[in-house]
Formats: sequence, C-alpha cells, structure tokens
Amino acid sequence: MPQSTVKHLRSTDGTTLFAEATGDPRNLHLVLVSGLSLSGCVFDDLCADKRLLESLYIVRYDIRGHGRSGKPTTTDAYESKRFAEDFRTVMDAFELKKPVLTGCMGGAIATDVVSHLPLGTLSGIIYLSGVPATTVVGEIAAPPLAAALPALKSNESVSAYQDAATVFNDRLWADPETIPYAVRCLHHGHSLSPAIMSLSLARPMEVENLWRAGQDGLPLLVVQGTSDGHRVGGAKSIDEIVRPHFKNYEILWLEGRGHALHYECPNEVVEQLIKFTQKFGGKDYRAL
Repeated sequence: MPQSTVKHLRSTDGTTLFAEATGDPRNLHLVLVSGLSLSGCVFDDLCADKRLLESLYIVRYDIRGHGRSGKPTTTDAYESKRFAEDFRTVMDAFELKKPVLTGCMGGAIATDVVSHLPLGTLSGIIYLSGVPATTVVGEIAAPPLAAALPALKSNESVSAYQDAATVFNDRLWADPETIPYAVRCLHHGHSLSPAIMSLSLARPMEVENLWRAGQDGLPLLVVQGTSDGHRVGGAKSIDEIVRPHFKNYEILWLEGRGHALHYECPNEVVEQLIKFTQKFGGKDYRAL
C-alpha cells in the first residue's frame, strides 16, 4: 500500500472526522466518499492503483455516523449544512482546490456542498452507483432493497436488522456468490446502528440547489452497472432523474456490473476518475 497521510479532524459542531490522503498534492484533487453504512477503507485497493496515484491526489473521509468518524445521534447533527461543514473541514485540512467529488451514496454530499458552500467549490461530480440526494432513494431503489430498508432503520428486532443488512450487502454485487467472504465482511457495514441509518436516510436535502448548479454547467458523470441490485427494477433510473437537470452530463453503463463498482471493475473506474478529473478538475465550471 502507498503511504497515506491520516488526519483526525473536528468539524464545526465538534464531530470528529477520520480522513486520509494518498498521492501527490501537486496533482489534481479528488475527494472519494463511500456509500451508506461503509467507510473509506473499502477503497484501499483502488487507492493503491499506480495510475491513479500518478495522476490524482485522493482524499477520503468517513462521513459522520460512519466508520472511524464521530457518530452523533441527534437530528440536528444530520442537517444538510453539517455535511457541507464536514466537507469544508476536509478541504481546509488538506488544502484542496476545486476538487472533483466522487462517491456512491456519499456522492449526495454534492447537494450539501452546492447548498451551503460558495458556488464553484466543486469542479465536478462523479456518481459511482450514486444518488443526488436522500430524497430520491425511494424512486430508484430496487424493490427488494426498498422492502429491506424499514428493518434497517428499526430497533425493534435484531434478527430483522441483520436479515435486512444481509439483503443490503448481497445486492452490492452482480453475483454475490463469487465475492470472497472477507470482501463481503468488509462491506457489511461499519459500526452503523439502526438509529444512525434512519438519521442518514431521513435527513432533508435541497436537491433543487443541485439542479440549479447542473443547469449552470456543473459537470456530472454517472457510472452505473446494468446489474446493480440496489437499482434494477426501481421506479426510475438514475439517468431519468438527473439528465434533465445537467447540461454538462454523461452516463456510462457498465454491462453486467453491480453496485460496488470500485471492486467489481476497478480498471474502468480508475480510467473514468482520471479522464473526468483531468478534463474538469481544478477549474471553475462557470467559466467553461
């Protein structure tokens, strides 16, 4: 593994944030955020890719409630502005300049950023099986996942929670039986409780601010697997939701791939991260 710089930060409201940077800070900057229930360590192998490190400076952090970061349990701790403040804390700590924000469910933080930080803070967004906001999860969730979500947010039954977590995990993969047990354990959730799952999914977000940024030219790349068990069969596709709102938009469908693209097809992901960031990273999209 390449050497990383680890920092334990404190956000505006006092919540601790675990963050780490890999690569040369003189390269273009990319912030990589994991999905719901996960932490940045799921990207360890991806961030060891020589091609990526030669091109980009990659900063990962565990979002509040997840992994090695603080886990507040009050509703106000999960307001949109708190996630924007966390992002600013990470940017300041690593002196990031107009980074590209890349993530799974963590990609939704782009909505928090454009809602509460200065315009032009981001140079672009990449969704790796991502979503624009918690408010659209119900529209794009595959029926089995939608059926499992209530148990993931309830304290009433430990066994029901565990069963739902298994459904959530298994549907990360196009073919879960081919995934090594250790990898599945790594993706099974990082210290997330039903209470924090509920707070994370129920937090209000003003996605209209993201739509406005998209119309102003904020670049968006969606990378999506055709066999994504979290998405296939949902009422709408991610493409249907975001395409009308972004004038600088591209979607890449990966045939036969599931939800965890960073593991199932790392080569394609690395290529897209480099290509997109070299095109837009460090630039003010409003001047393009």
